[in-house]
Amino acid sequence: MKAKANKVLIVGASGFLGRALMRLPDVGLERVPTVRHAIPDLRGSLRLDLTNSEEVMAVVGRSKPAWVVNAAAETSVDRCEADPSRTRRVHVDGTTNLVRACEEAGAGLITISTNYVFDGEAGPYGGGDETNPLNVYGQTKLEAESVVLQASCQGVVVRAAVLYGYHQGSRPNFVTWSYSSLRDGKPIRVVTDECTNPTHVDELARFLLGLCHSDFAGTIHFAGLDYLSRYQMVERICDVCRLDFSLVTPVVSAALGQFARRPLQAGLRIDKLNTMFAPKLRSFEDHLRDLSEKMQS
Repeated sequence: MKAKANKVLIVGASGFLGRALMRLPDVGLERVPTVRHAIPDLRGSLRLDLTNSEEVMAVVGRSKPAWVVNAAAETSVDRCEADPSRTRRVHVDGTTNLVRACEEAGAGLITISTNYVFDGEAGPYGGGDETNPLNVYGQTKLEAESVVLQASCQGVVVRAAVLYGYHQGSRPNFVTWSYSSLRDGKPIRVVTDECTNPTHVDELARFLLGLCHSDFAGTIHFAGLDYLSRYQMVERICDVCRLDFSLVTPVVSAALGQFARRPLQAGLRIDKLNTMFAPKLRSFEDHLRDLSEKMQS
């Protein structure tokens, strides 16, 4: 039995990006969510432990999707640094399991990578620039990229950076944490020397599902229009959402004592994206206005 041309298996559907992929209005695709643990609000979801090769092969084989989108990841950079073996099982072994299953099923595979594959010395970076991750998170994501790009199935690596957005019930991200803290009058410390392109999760999700209608293979960057430091991001949050910027204390990254090193200038250039797909991206401020309205309702 052949793969169903419009069926997409969403791996990690209970996560921030996974939920965005499932939430988007009709995009001409039948989306099947997979989760490691049962989630009541994700009806029809399939149980899938990415690190179990036999289970991955069975679920992909039974589902017969045309595409698999791998949105599963260990997203805590410090937790990755503290437990590299577990991180490698999820990022590298899990991706390897998906590649083998997709090769067997004749499905394409899209996996999400990160700007943390770069060392942040000379960003923003293009897709062909030299990689040099500073931490376990970035290193294992880079190894997973290699697995996908060497696959015999149609493989796509999409690098993104600093996902943000708001939907009721979704876990906090840097933008919603900053907004909520300042709205509640809580002082926060924010780094001035980490710069990147904040990427709206819904725009990324729409792009990923659009790839399922294309014949693209290889690596591509997807990121927001604005290249900002974390401090500048919060400055704009305060301006757009009318919050008290005096509650924000500027610090450098090294002062936070984080377990894993972070790349400082690790933005992503999206020249290739603009040339090939011409997405209609909105500015950071536009998204902040929507976010503010949603979080106040």
